[in-house]
Amino acid sequence: IDEARDPVHAHVWDATPLSSAWSNAANAKARDVVNPAVPSDTVGQIVFATPDGAKRAIAAAVPWDLPAADRADVLRKVAVAYEDNAEELFALLHREAGKTMLDAVGEIREAVDFLYYYAAEAEQRNPTPRGIWTCISPWNFPLAIFTGQVSAALAAGNGVLAKPAEQTGLIAHRAVQLMIEAGVPKDVLHLLPGGGDIGAALTSDARINGVAFTGSTPTALKIRATMAENCDPGTPLIAETGGLNAMIVDSTALPEHAVRDILQSAFQSAGQRCSALRCLYVQEDVAEKVIHMLKGAMNELRMGDPWNLTTDVGPVIDETARQGIQDHIDAARTDGRVIHALVAPDTGTFVAPTVIRVDGLSLIPI
Repeated sequence: IDEARDPVHAHVWDATPLSSAWSNAANAKARDVVNPAVPSDTVGQIVFATPDGAKRAIAAAVPWDLPAADRADVLRKVAVAYEDNAEELFALLHREAGKTMLDAVGEIREAVDFLYYYAAEAEQRNPTPRGIWTCISPWNFPLAIFTGQVSAALAAGNGVLAKPAEQTGLIAHRAVQLMIEAGVPKDVLHLLPGGGDIGAALTSDARINGVAFTGSTPTALKIRATMAENCDPGTPLIAETGGLNAMIVDSTALPEHAVRDILQSAFQSAGQRCSALRCLYVQEDVAEKVIHMLKGAMNELRMGDPWNLTTDVGPVIDETARQGIQDHIDAARTDGRVIHALVAPDTGTFVAPTVIRVDGLSLIPI
């Protein structure tokens, strides 16, 4: 892995919208993409789409007019391309998204699994396409969820307008390049990186036949309202949003197993998963032992550059995320509710793993 990653350790990627309707205007300004763990590392530059460009892409998008078996064959070729380019994708996941090696391997495996799964579903079901789908994916699984949304829509024969999270557009750009090289037509799949204005343009158009969204609950509610005003009645919205996940440890649990699972769920991916452990309930008569073991296990965690195999916890995605979490920790520290905390590195958008005493879910921000 090291031998294959090293050539792209300092590589700078360039990304633009990938759409048959895109024309690279002379005034289109590229934005720098910076490594959240190593601020001195410029990962690449990206040109965002414009709302007008998004409208042109909607007009240019067409369903994928191939038999289901042929679409499935192309999706399997994409899966092979992901695996053949795994080390480059690892590098992008480390440097743009702050993913550790453990997370990066899991990310590519999940993306490949999605491609094979939806290829098989297309062959078995031979679905009727709805038309044109908007797919809006998050930064916490910038390859896996992006690929899952897009491959599901493509497998069913739909055209796709894909808007990745603005923090992780380079990964999405490389994924779409591999999809097009594998045989997905350029007029079927359109990559439109950008911010909320692009998402709004892609969910407020009557020509959209469905939306798949993963992100925050408030944004999902805005999309629902926008679609209700502009799209045909019955246009589907598939929304996967956040949650407050709990674990209950009672006196029958093996503390070693409980602590192992607590660490994995709460601190892997720097806690940036909708499935991450947010609230731990421990039976009083075993709490002292479990908390003592948890502190010791936390002390073994290593924060740092996700490129290094020794790193257990990488950065959070950007400074906005870091500041929001840190404000929550600082308020708890002022109240005397911090049970245990590590020390974060001085540079990068790191947040130290922290255990806070709470009276209930109402004290945990969504």
